[in-house]
Amino acid sequence: MNEQNQRFICNELLELVVQATLQRSPTYAEKASAKRKGEFREGLRRQLETIANQYSGKVSEDKHIENIRRLSDELRKNFSDCLVNGRFRIGSAQKALNLHLKYLWRLGRISTPPHCPFDFFVINKLSLDSPISWTKLDDIEGYKELVEDAKRKANGVSLAEWEYEEYEKEREKARERARSQNSTS
Repeated sequence: MNEQNQRFICNELLELVVQATLQRSPTYAEKASAKRKGEFREGLRRQLETIANQYSGKVSEDKHIENIRRLSDELRKNFSDCLVNGRFRIGSAQKALNLHLKYLWRLGRISTPPHCPFDFFVINKLSLDSPISWTKLDDIEGYKELVEDAKRKANGVSLAEWEYEEYEKEREKARERARSQNSTS
C-alpha cells in the first residue's frame, strides 16, 4: 500500500478512535461551545499522533503509563474550560491511546503495544471484585489494577494479543448468531 493510502486509512482510523473515546464518555462541560469541542477533538488527534511516534520501537510499560497520564494532563491543561470538571479522565486517555495503538499495530505500523484498550468489553472479561467503568476512571492506580487483572487473564500472552483474540471470538459468535437468525427467517 502506498504512503498516501496508508495516511488516508490512518486518518480514518484516528477519527474512529476519537468517536469511540467520546461517544460513551461524558467529556464536555455543558457550557462547551461547538468550536471548543472541535478544537478539543483536533487537540486529541494531534496528541495521539505525537505520542504514537514513540511506538515505532518497543515502549516500556512504565513509559506507556506515563504517556497515558501525559495525554490526560496535556488535554486538561489546554482544554479545561470545555471539559467536565476541567479534566480529560485517565479512562478516556487510556481508551484513546490504547485503541489508536491497536489500530496502528494491526496495520503493521508499530510493534505490539504494551496494553489493550480497556473498555466495557475488556473490563467485563476481568475478575474484579467491583468493576470499574472506564468512562469514570480518573486515577492511574485504578488503571494499573485493570492492567494487572488483565495480565492474570491473559496468562502470559501480551495484553494486546489477548484482547484481540477475545474480540475476534466475540465477533465470530455475533456472526454465528446472525447466520443462525438469517437461516431461520
